[in-house]
Amino acid sequence: MTAGPPHEVSSLEELQQLAELVDVVYYEVSGRRTDGFDTSETFDGTEGEAEGPAGDDHADIRLMQRMEGNRLAVRTRALVVTSEGRLVADVAALFRTPEPVRIPAAIAKRFAAVIATPVTRPYLREAIHQSAVKLGIAAPLLPVLDLEDIGLLPPAPAHTPS
Repeated sequence: MTAGPPHEVSSLEELQQLAELVDVVYYEVSGRRTDGFDTSETFDGTEGEAEGPAGDDHADIRLMQRMEGNRLAVRTRALVVTSEGRLVADVAALFRTPEPVRIPAAIAKRFAAVIATPVTRPYLREAIHQSAVKLGIAAPLLPVLDLEDIGLLPPAPAHTPS
């Protein structure tokens, strides 16, 4: 007996009802102080990663997703570089559906932004904070999710002077 094609999810609401959070997984948590040593060289004498100019504090947050059978993984990776150090956290929320489904790209993207990112974000923030504390550097604060950006709140009306 052959199984038919996977059910195609028709809305974010349907996917939210089908997908059960089963685990949160850390793929990487790392930190490195950058004071006191030349960070362009590694311990084995090879060239290290470029950190950018001193004082060029920045955060790069990336979102990745993968669907295989009845499992959906949404990963959030943050790289935070400050004048004191470099911190990385990579966290995934793993979801399972009762049976294999096909998720249109637009719905998968919306699910990642609205459902999965709020799950991974506290783990990401905690990992970055704890790495900084362990290194003895100032803990950077990742911004909270902008609910307007992910569509959970309508955009604020533009203020026009009277």
